[in-house]
Order: sequence, then structure tokens, then C-alpha cells
Amino acid sequence: MDGWVALLLVVVVGGFLAWYAHYPFLPSKWRYGWPDSKHRPERQALAKARRARRTGRDTADRIVAEAERGFANGIEPLQRRVQELGRAREELYRQGPDKEVKPELWLWPLGLLEHELLFLKEEAAEGQAEPRKVVGERLPLAGLTVKLEHSQDYVYIRVTMPDGTRRSQPYPRHQEIAADALVEAIHNQVVRHEESRRDLQRRDADLVAEIGRAEAALAKAEEAGRPELDEAKERARTERARADAVLRAARDTWKTDAGGLRPWR
Repeated sequence: MDGWVALLLVVVVGGFLAWYAHYPFLPSKWRYGWPDSKHRPERQALAKARRARRTGRDTADRIVAEAERGFANGIEPLQRRVQELGRAREELYRQGPDKEVKPELWLWPLGLLEHELLFLKEEAAEGQAEPRKVVGERLPLAGLTVKLEHSQDYVYIRVTMPDGTRRSQPYPRHQEIAADALVEAIHNQVVRHEESRRDLQRRDADLVAEIGRAEAALAKAEEAGRPELDEAKERARTERARADAVLRAARDTWKTDAGGLRPWR
């Protein structure tokens, strides 16, 4: 009995598949043609058209890839040059730690760095018997003037800022020679600082000019290479359209020669 049931199921399923293969498939309403000897020539022609389409699209992709590679090869050195110059300009203004200048001449509470004059102070440190020395004020050396003045009991290092404000530090008369040496060191370092700043400005101006020239060369190279790239992309679009048209024509021929049956694959 089980054998008859199985045979009946095979017949029913086979009949359904045969009907299903020739039933209109939504939404196209096409019927499908199975691979058989009846439609072999049409299938071969369709397979050839598919291969031709793949070849055409591969050719189009290769045309664009080669054009883009050539365009990139023409502008990448100039792009790198612009980037290198930009980094060099950033590095120009990236100063390292401000180094001490003639620390053997320092007189408490004054200290001298490459680009700053320091007024130091003592600050109580938790857990330590002795206070620690910290920076109380930093005066940039740019535009700073300094001179030594005397009174009956003291000498004064007087510092004038660019805005005209002043700061003084007194020392006993017996420290006059040491104070004068520090004033001289401060003055000389201000001169060196100003020279360094002018040199920095000159180098920055040179880099700005060089960046401008590099950017102009890059823009010129992009403008010169763009038409060739656009032309290659247009040729690729034409090649893809031609390859698609070949396949569409083969499919239309199949529909006509195969009596309206849609190819299974």
C-alpha cells in the first residue's frame, strides 16, 4: 500500500512540475523554456551574447581603471608636494621645550629662557621641608627692553614690556656686577629672539609662496588630465551600452525564435 502511495505522489509532483514549467510567471507573463535539444541553437546564440556582454563590460571597466590610474599618476606627486610643504610649515611653528640660557648668571628670582624671561617664586610643597621654586610669571622676550638702574643701597633690573608696562627687581649693591651681567644676557637674548622671529617669518613667507606654486601646478595638472579621463569614461559608457544592447538583441531573438518562451537562465 505504501508503495502505491509513493508512486501516486511521484506522478502528482511530476505533473505539477510539468505544468509549472509552462505556466506564465508574473509579472512578465513569459513561459520558460527548459534546456533541451529543441532550443539548443538559440541557447548557444544567447550564451555567446552573454559572453560578449561580459567582455564588453570588462573592457569598459579596464578603460576607466587605466584612465584613472594615469590621472592619479600625474597628480599624486604634486599632491604629495603640497602636503609635504604644509607639514613643513606646521613644523616651523612647533617649538620644542624652551631651553635655559646662561643659568649660571641667573639671580633669584629672575631666570632666562630662549624666548621668555621668568619671574620665579617659592611655593610650599606638601610633605617637604623646603619650598619648591616655581614660575610666577612669564614675560615673552619679543619687544622686551631691560636696563640696570642704581640707588644708594640697591641696583634694579627694570624690564619694560611692549605695551609700556614695567616690572622691576631690586638687588643689594654688592650684587651690581652680577645684576649687570644678567641684564646684558637678557638684552642679548632679546636680540637673538628677534633675529630668530624675523628668520621664522622669512621662512614662513617662502613656504607660503612655495605652497602657492605647488597648488597652482596641481590645479594645472588636474585641468590638463581631466578631459582625457572624462573622454575615457564616456567611451566606457558607450562600450557598456553597446554590450547591453547586444544581449538585449539576443534576448529579443530568443523570444521570437523560441515562440515567446523565456530562457531558463
